[in-house]
Amino acid sequence: MTSSPAWARTMLVINYDEWGGFYDHVAPSVAPDAHPEWGLRGFRTPCLVISPRARRGYVAHDVYDHTSVLKAVEWRWNLPPLTPRDSAARNLAEVLDFTAPADLSAPRWPVPQVTGAPCGAGSTADYEQWRALRDLAHQEGFPLP
Repeated sequence: MTSSPAWARTMLVINYDEWGGFYDHVAPSVAPDAHPEWGLRGFRTPCLVISPRARRGYVAHDVYDHTSVLKAVEWRWNLPPLTPRDSAARNLAEVLDFTAPADLSAPRWPVPQVTGAPCGAGSTADYEQWRALRDLAHQEGFPLP
């Protein structure tokens, strides 16, 4: 594993925390928790795992929760669980493939060199535009200073 570049050993997890509405046909389950009244998981949310080791085109259908990320960290560095919930969670690393070399064939795009200007006092024209926008907001009933 050490022969690949450091970025090849990374995992980006995009874990949504907003379910957006009562659209799920699966009732929330209960997880073991230090406080049993906090064990209700809630509605399912999407999670994306982006990594050179991610299984291509794979959709995991098992029950994971937000502590599954913590479980993966504990597993990777052989750490003890912090709570009963992460102790019982599924390991999110299950969606990774450690049997094959990391897939480093992802396209690479050049990042343009950008030099930002320091923030400072704007021109009078900038101030007038913001003042006009503020006045319009007042007219529409927005409570602004």
